[in-house]
Amino acid sequence: MLTREEVLQLLVLGVLGMAGGTLAGLAGVGGGIVFVPALVYVAGWEIQEAVAASLVIIIFASLTGTWRNAKSEDPVAWRTAFILSSTVAPATLIGVYISTISSSVVVEVAFSALLLALAYPTARGRPNFDESSRKIPVPLVLLAGLFIGALAGLVGVGGGVVLVPLMVLGLGLTTKRAVSTSLAVVMFAGVVGSIGYIAAGFSDLVALAPLVAGSMVGAVLGVRLRDLLPGRAISIGFAIFMVVTALRTLAGVAGIL
Repeated sequence: MLTREEVLQLLVLGVLGMAGGTLAGLAGVGGGIVFVPALVYVAGWEIQEAVAASLVIIIFASLTGTWRNAKSEDPVAWRTAFILSSTVAPATLIGVYISTISSSVVVEVAFSALLLALAYPTARGRPNFDESSRKIPVPLVLLAGLFIGALAGLVGVGGGVVLVPLMVLGLGLTTKRAVSTSLAVVMFAGVVGSIGYIAAGFSDLVALAPLVAGSMVGAVLGVRLRDLLPGRAISIGFAIFMVVTALRTLAGVAGIL
């Protein structure tokens, strides 16, 4: 029988999941950028636990998106997804290992740095790549996959923002098909990373149920709102959110807040 405090916590997590899903649906990015700071600053979780939870949630979000893309004009390029996942997914365990042996400060600084690095491209919006030329050698794409996977395991962010240009410029996919394929890669990375965190001791799986359910509902709402709001305003607003979150995290590390 759940206590009143436990029921309240589950409701809070459900609301956080819905808010994170809505923001993710609005901005068209993975939920990790939203869920990690929400769980840390609103729910009071340790950042390593928030990262582990984010990776689990990413599995369901990516699976839903991959299933929907199967019926689209630009479905997943499964051969490419498997090739890139062969480096990205196992590399998430590197990030998991670094997280488990490091203090929370290391994870917080890495997460803040990633937010600041992605803020400008998020505000600018997704560029149109030259899909007729390949500029990145395939071995470099796979090497970059190792870095993306390790970063995903460390900070709980799928890496789709980086995966898309890699697949376009290095593996010859169109931009739309690269977006679909990146979801599949992120899904595999989330599975491996989640297994790593569970093996390392993360066990608060019950709390993830309201987060997952809330994020799925929020994502649908976010997509609908995105159709009603100017895309440029959404991108800039989300970029500002990322910068504020990064600065708040760094201020906490420095002991200012």
